[in-house]
Amino acid sequence: MENNDKNVIPIFFATDNNYAPFLAVALTSLLDNASKDYFYKIYVLTTNLKREYAEQLNLICHDARPDGASIEFVSLGEEMEKSSGNFHLRDYYSKETYCRVFIPRVFSQYDKVLYLDCDIVVTGDISELYNIDIGDNILGAASEEVMMEYDVFGTYVEKALGIPREDYFSAGVLLINAKKYREDDIESKFIKLMNTYTFRVTQDEDYLNVLCQGKVKMVDLGWNKSAFKSDKFDDKNLKLIHYKINWKPWHYDNVYYEEFFWKYAQKTFLYDNILKIKAGYTEDLHERDNLAFENLVKMAVEDSNDPNNYCNSTKAKK
Repeated sequence: MENNDKNVIPIFFATDNNYAPFLAVALTSLLDNASKDYFYKIYVLTTNLKREYAEQLNLICHDARPDGASIEFVSLGEEMEKSSGNFHLRDYYSKETYCRVFIPRVFSQYDKVLYLDCDIVVTGDISELYNIDIGDNILGAASEEVMMEYDVFGTYVEKALGIPREDYFSAGVLLINAKKYREDDIESKFIKLMNTYTFRVTQDEDYLNVLCQGKVKMVDLGWNKSAFKSDKFDDKNLKLIHYKINWKPWHYDNVYYEEFFWKYAQKTFLYDNILKIKAGYTEDLHERDNLAFENLVKMAVEDSNDPNNYCNSTKAKK
């Protein structure tokens, strides 16, 4: 039950059945480290989540913060069906990845919200992220580390999207100025752009970067650190780990920061499920991941050099 004596922090996740066990880990870590001075209103956006997963996630929330948090499951399937958007999918992307686009309109009672991907572990106090003042910007977000560490992807965002690599943000952790988002009609612009250009590399992240360029408050990388070692990052600033692409401890051994994932995985009711997922991840699946990454690099190069890419097309129209 919501405690009206505390300030409410609305936090949104989006998941399908495949990622529900990892959401359990993310939720456990978030609530374990969050300040007790706030009430955490958790929303799980989905299109078709199994009841057993919903029950387990509800238990996690209740056991961790019986008076300090609540969880609500909201299907956005109908909203997405009504949308005229052509939702591009590939690899591990599901339709749920686009749920974040609809949050400010569907949940119009909020002027500020947090959106978090499921493949994370929170080691800091999430209220500190929520309380960052992003001014009149649409979003607060950390830089996308992959674009900084891999030149092929940095070149892609600069040549295909027209965004300096250091300004390109990760859409996996977003502090959303929902009021400004609605005023600027980002949802409609997103759908229109998605139906005009197909961004193949990072898809929804690319669209948001293009639409919000110049209106983003960059937050410390510690709030969205990728699960690989970087000499440019001091681990004392670590507050949130993002296990993406091929850096997933539920698929691979020796992933950087994996100890944090397993620490919280063991506290969930779905620990045995996660161990089975790891055990069943065969060499063939590892090879599939490698091929998918190679294909991603190939697409980045192709789109960088495409004379009809977004950046070149918009320049030609000016």
